[in-house]
Amino acid sequence: MRSWPHLSIKGGAGLSEDPACLDLLRKITAKTAPFEARLGELAVFPGEGRVLHLRVESPGWTRLHRTLVDTIARHTDAQMHPLEIAGWIPHVTVLRLTTEALAQRKQVFAAAQRAGLPSNTSFTVRSLHMERLDAVTNWWNPTHTFDLTAPT
Repeated sequence: MRSWPHLSIKGGAGLSEDPACLDLLRKITAKTAPFEARLGELAVFPGEGRVLHLRVESPGWTRLHRTLVDTIARHTDAQMHPLEIAGWIPHVTVLRLTTEALAQRKQVFAAAQRAGLPSNTSFTVRSLHMERLDAVTNWWNPTHTFDLTAPT
């Protein structure tokens, strides 16, 4: 793993630490109320067998994802990843197999399922964190936090 478990809401296209971008993110999150999310079943992405994840169900996540993608694309003219436009699957990554471990994929995934991961667990999303990949440690580190502050 290269980060702590997290619920990704947007890829990096159009995001930066430029003050105008940070201000735009603050405006979006100030208009967004905290929302509920629920961890679902273990799954792998269609057509890809390396990443085991817990599905996430959340209308609030879907609305905020769409707002972020549309607003950032409009303000930055950045080319959004096709999955961000249509097809981003809300998830929490449990594990990502290395090339060496692919041969044991079935056994690794079965062990993960037996581990008793917290599926069918609900939680409240109260903030977003912008992260940057540290080239030396190969670890994603938070650089900015944006609280969801609109009334519920």
